[in-house]
Amino acid sequence: MTTAEQAATLPAEPDGIKWRHVMVRVGQIGLGLVFLWLWKWGANSAGESYIADPFKVWDRLIEIARTGELARHTYVTLRISAIGFAIGCAAGVVLPFALRRMPRLTDAIEPYIMASVGVPKYALIPLFILWFGINDAPKLWLIGLLVFYPVFISVFAGIRSVDGRLLDIARVLGASESRISVEVIWHAMLPFFFSGLKISVPRAVSAAIIAEFLVGFEGIGFYIENARQQMDVTGAFVGIAVAIALVLVMNALLVWIDKRLSAWRPMDRHMEL
Repeated sequence: MTTAEQAATLPAEPDGIKWRHVMVRVGQIGLGLVFLWLWKWGANSAGESYIADPFKVWDRLIEIARTGELARHTYVTLRISAIGFAIGCAAGVVLPFALRRMPRLTDAIEPYIMASVGVPKYALIPLFILWFGINDAPKLWLIGLLVFYPVFISVFAGIRSVDGRLLDIARVLGASESRISVEVIWHAMLPFFFSGLKISVPRAVSAAIIAEFLVGFEGIGFYIENARQQMDVTGAFVGIAVAIALVLVMNALLVWIDKRLSAWRPMDRHMEL
């Protein structure tokens, strides 16, 4: 049975759940309007030299969209974020599965991995520039590291949470270790995996932007830094708004993928906001 067929067999949501979803959306829109009002009030109170007017930010956004500047900078940041995100995710998934078969090695290196979490990753940017030069490599290293740790910790915890009885039953039925990894462990740790991904998305985008402050001649980070140097508050707010939009879109995509892959878990549909 395909994922779509499994989803189709799930019971329809009760009216109470649907009403709750409607109320959540209304609340989100209401909070957005309150935020815009506070933003406008802050711009009027503090002055546009400190806080850009939201309507002027919108006008500038339309302007750079028409000239193609928005698409160019967004593409650069999105491309480097996606590549670094993929590298960090791949390492964060492969390593826990590899360590699962080497428990003694896992016990030996786990304290060192956890200790390395405390290393300030952004402080490594100057070293990355020194080692790899002014190109995409320092950005990819920074993004990959910031994505790796949440994914690794989440997947590692997910693998450890698998009921040992399920593994024993699978082995008794003759399943190979590779098949157990794919059909038992992978499905069991999916919720942990997507939790790690949702944490990693904003980290990937923010890392790309911060790296572009120092290493880059295009991208949203470069656009914000250039606006800062020119004392262009509106331009800086435009860059921040685009970065937030990128995170929201990428997170929405992850939520959609999570729903598709987790359609066999009926409770997900009721708990998803």
